[in-house]
Amino acid sequence: MRFLIIDDNAADRELIIRQLQKEFQDAEFTQVGRPTELEAVLAQAPADFILTDYQLNWANGLQIFERVKALYPDVPVVIFTGTGSEEVAVEALRAGVNNYVLKKHLDRLPIAVRESLEKTRLRKQYEEAISQLQRSEERYREIFEQGLTGVFAVTLEGKLLTCNPAFARIFGFASVEQALEANLSTLYGGPEKYASFVQQLSQEKRLEYSELELLRRDGSPVYIVANVVGSFDTQGKLKEFTGYFFDNTEQHRLAGQLQQAQKLESVGLLVSGIAHDFNNMLGGILGYSSRGLSRISTSHPLYNNLAHIHEIATGAAKMTQQLLAFSRRQVLEPTDVDLNKVVKNLLEFLGKILADHIDIMFVPDLELHTVHVDYAQIEQVVMNLCINARDAMAEGGRLTIRTRNVGYEEAQRISHGEMPAEAYVLLTVQDTGIGMDEQTRSRIFEPFFTTKEVGKGTGLGLSMVHGIVGQHNGYISVDSQMGKGTTFNIYLPAVDVMHTLPLPYLQDASEDVQEVRGGDETILVVEDDPDLRYLMEEALGDYGYTVMSARDGVEGLRLFEKHKDSIALVISDLVTPKMKGKELYDRIHAMSAETHFLFVSGYHANQISQNFVLDKGFVFLQKPFDLDDLAAKVREILVQ
Repeated sequence: MRFLIIDDNAADRELIIRQLQKEFQDAEFTQVGRPTELEAVLAQAPADFILTDYQLNWANGLQIFERVKALYPDVPVVIFTGTGSEEVAVEALRAGVNNYVLKKHLDRLPIAVRESLEKTRLRKQYEEAISQLQRSEERYREIFEQGLTGVFAVTLEGKLLTCNPAFARIFGFASVEQALEANLSTLYGGPEKYASFVQQLSQEKRLEYSELELLRRDGSPVYIVANVVGSFDTQGKLKEFTGYFFDNTEQHRLAGQLQQAQKLESVGLLVSGIAHDFNNMLGGILGYSSRGLSRISTSHPLYNNLAHIHEIATGAAKMTQQLLAFSRRQVLEPTDVDLNKVVKNLLEFLGKILADHIDIMFVPDLELHTVHVDYAQIEQVVMNLCINARDAMAEGGRLTIRTRNVGYEEAQRISHGEMPAEAYVLLTVQDTGIGMDEQTRSRIFEPFFTTKEVGKGTGLGLSMVHGIVGQHNGYISVDSQMGKGTTFNIYLPAVDVMHTLPLPYLQDASEDVQEVRGGDETILVVEDDPDLRYLMEEALGDYGYTVMSARDGVEGLRLFEKHKDSIALVISDLVTPKMKGKELYDRIHAMSAETHFLFVSGYHANQISQNFVLDKGFVFLQKPFDLDDLAAKVREILVQ
C-alpha cells in the first residue's frame, strides 16, 4: 500500500504516518509540503491512497481533490483538518471525497482509510458488474449465479421477481426458490420500514452505498451496503427496482467491538486517574497515623484508634492496587515470584468480590518452585479466572485453587508436545459451576467471545488470560462439561529457586527488621499535595536530612537553581502542576548530571513506563508508601 500525504506541516505529516503504520505496517509513504513537490509527484502515479489537509498555505483540500481526481479518478482521497466545520465536511463529501477526518481524532484515520478502500472496492465491483451486464448476457448470468453480492429485482409491493444464490444465502434462505416466495418487506422488519425505504427511493431515484439494517429469515440482523436503482413509468411513478446487496455484517461487528474496546480503555483511564488522587489521600492518612503512632505509647488512649486508622488505610491501599490491575496495559517486568504468595495475598480480596455462598479453598504445594513472571499480570490472571468461576456459580458452589510442581513429561502430555521439555509450576482454578459444552469451550479464548448477556461481559477476560500466559512462555488448558464445572490449568516454566511456605501457610514468614539509617544530605521534595509534602519534609527531617520543598515543578526548579551545589537528591511526583516530572528532570539534569532522582506517583509503574521513568532505569516509589520505606529508599539511593 502506497500513501501520498499532502500537508504543509511536517509534524502533522509525521503524526499521520505513525497512526497509519499501526494498521498498515508494510505501507510506503510519500510526503508533500509544497506545491512544486505536488506537481512533481503527481506526474508519476504516486500512490494507492491520498490524504490531504484541507487548509494548506497554497490551496485548500477541495482544490487538491479536484486536481488529483482529474489525473487519477480511481484513487481514494481522504481530507483531514484541524480547523474544519460541518459545512466543509458536507461540501467535501458531496464533491466525492471518500471521507473527512479531524486531526484531533486521528485515531479514526485508519478506520476511515479502511472504509474508503472498502467503498472503492465496492464501487469497482458494482461498475464491473454493470459493464459485464452490458457486454454479455452470458457473463451477466455467471456473475448473477456465482457472485458474492446479492442481486435482486422486486415490485413496488415487495414481491421478488428474481434474485441470485448470494441473495438467498445472505438472508438465510435454503434456495433461490425459497427466497422468491418471501416478500422483501419482511426483510425490512415490517411494512412501515419498507414503505419508508420505497419513499426515499422514489425521491432520489437511486441509492448508492446505502447502509441498511435488515433481517434474515430467522429474525437475526444483517447489515447491508446497498446499491438500488428504481424503474419508473411515464408519469415518473416508481413501479419496481433492482439492486445489489453486499453483506457488511462482519465489518459492522468488528466496528462495534472496536467501539467497546475504546470504552474499556476510557474506563481504565478513569480508574487510574481516580486511583492516583485516592492514593495521595491514602498516603496522607497512612503518614499522619504512622507519625502519630510513633509519638505515643501503646498505653495512650488514642493509640488503638490510630492503629485502627492505619490498618484500614493499609487495606484500602492494597485494594486500590488490586483494582488497578484491571485498568492497565502492562509492560512485562518479570521477577522471581512464588505463586503461593500471589494467591495468598489475593484471598481476602477474593472473599469480598465473590458471593457469600461460594466457598474458597486454597491447596498450596508447600515446596513450590519459583516462576519468573510479572507479578501484577499473573495476579490479573488469577482474578479473571476467579471472577469467571463466580459467574458460573450463580447458585453457589466451591472454588478451589491449587498449586504444585509438575515434571516435563506431564506437561508435554497435557500440551500434546507444545511445551518444551522442562519443569513447570501448575496453577489450577476449579469451580463447581454450570460448565461448558464443547462448542463454547472451543471459543472461550477468542477476543470478544462471551456467553453472558449484553452488558454483563466484554468477552476480553479469558483472551487476556491466554495472552498473558503466552507472554510468559506458559500453556493454559481447560476441562469442562455441562453441569460438572470447569477447571483451568496454567503451566508456567519453573526456575531453580524453591520456596517453602511457613505453616500455617496463611501466616507471613517472620522477617528481620533492619533499622533505617538517616543522613545529613540536602533533599528537594517536589509534591503538589500539601499533606504529603509536609509529611515527607517532616519525616526526612527526623532522619537528619535538610529538606526544602516545592508545590510544583516551576518552584522546584527555582529552588534547585538557587541551591544546586548543596542538593544531593530530588524527590518529585511525576505529575505536578506547571511542569511535569520529565521536564523537571531534564532541566535539572542539564545543570547537574550527578544529582540523584526519586520519582513517586499514585499511578502504577506500568502505566507511567511510557513517561520515561522505568525505561530510563530511574528509582520509582509507588504511592501510598510508608514513611520509613521512603527514608530507606532515600538512603539506598544516596549511598550508591
